[in-house]
Amino acid sequence: MLLRSLAIAVAGTLALLPLAGIADDAPAVRPASGAVIMAKASGDSTLFIWDATPYVTQLVSDKMLGDDGLHAIEATAIQALADKVKKASTAAVTVRELYSKTGAVSPVYGSPTFAGVERVVTIGAQRAALEKNAEAWSASLAKGTIPQGVTIDISGKLPPAQ
Repeated sequence: MLLRSLAIAVAGTLALLPLAGIADDAPAVRPASGAVIMAKASGDSTLFIWDATPYVTQLVSDKMLGDDGLHAIEATAIQALADKVKKASTAAVTVRELYSKTGAVSPVYGSPTFAGVERVVTIGAQRAALEKNAEAWSASLAKGTIPQGVTIDISGKLPPAQ
């Protein structure tokens, strides 16, 4: 009888394990797909541009939109910036995330048309602080918390669900 009660308790606990922590799960920090290039270096700041079109396409495909999608982009963008910061010699670094929007399907070519570029978010930080705190900052941004030392300007939005 004791063995049966123990087996039921263990089975019940194991059944709940996949559900544990769902409420506080942050969007996964994914690798930055798309090109991240240095666009401008001035005396005190370096700007990187991240063409996140493939990344945003995957977010839409995974139906990770709205705040969760923005948090995922922010967390990944800070990681992408940390990977590129070695190429900067300035004190401040910034990454601007954008993606190519698509329009209606062309009846002639049978593929979506180009509908412009959407600038979604610009994230900045001091290079030295970023080098020390990139992992922690990325985790905070994934949870929707902006860490001290990081500036964020959300200037666009993700595409609608398809």
